[in-house]
Amino acid sequence: MARVRDLEGKVALVVGGSRNQGAAFAELVASRGAATVISYANDDAAAQQTLATLDKYEVTAEAVRSDARVSAEVDTLFEGVVGRHGRLDIVVHTPGAVIKKPLVEFTDDDFDRLIDLNTRSAFNTLRATARHVVEGGRYVVLSTTLTSIMTGPYGLYSGSKAAVERLVLAAAKELGPRGVTVNAVAPGPVDDDFYRAAETPESIAAATHHSPRDRLGRPSDIAPVVGWLISEEAGWVSGQTVRANGAMF
Repeated sequence: MARVRDLEGKVALVVGGSRNQGAAFAELVASRGAATVISYANDDAAAQQTLATLDKYEVTAEAVRSDARVSAEVDTLFEGVVGRHGRLDIVVHTPGAVIKKPLVEFTDDDFDRLIDLNTRSAFNTLRATARHVVEGGRYVVLSTTLTSIMTGPYGLYSGSKAAVERLVLAAAKELGPRGVTVNAVAPGPVDDDFYRAAETPESIAAATHHSPRDRLGRPSDIAPVVGWLISEEAGWVSGQTVRANGAMF
């Protein structure tokens, strides 16, 4: 984790920041001095554990229960952050879901679940960011490398994330005059609870074998990419999707 306190005086919101890559991103911004707010949908214990991890960085940190799929809850979340902290500089959006099966086997409920968790949630926080972030602010959303390759049973998942990448491009153009950057980070397979819940031991082994480094990605591989995109140095990078997959694809 970075130790340069270049984000002191700034306020960061990590949506879905209680676990997995979200927790790694929250630790990254806290380690750099930002007041850090994590939001989460349903795991109180994980949120408290992440907050305990952030204590060592001696920053203001809080966890807020909020469902990113529900626009009213997102609006309340963002209004609360600005009301309590006086500003909002950085938003990182991580929630998502994977269902693996051929398109012909998807049910209406499957479709609604993926669109809600992967597309609608990102739209909600992107819209709220446009309303509340300061001049020169930063927004980063997690996508997936699967949007750029043959997807097989990941078709609907990658489609729901591809829509997010197009929203990123549109928002970057709209918010550019305010100096706000909007980008996506598209990891390959990352070895965390989210990935393992959607895979089998056989598919995990196959993905590992496919990697030139003979391993899956780690949250600590992705966090520095997000960390660069929220930095001052990345101010001319916007509307982009950065693939971070260790040359797996």
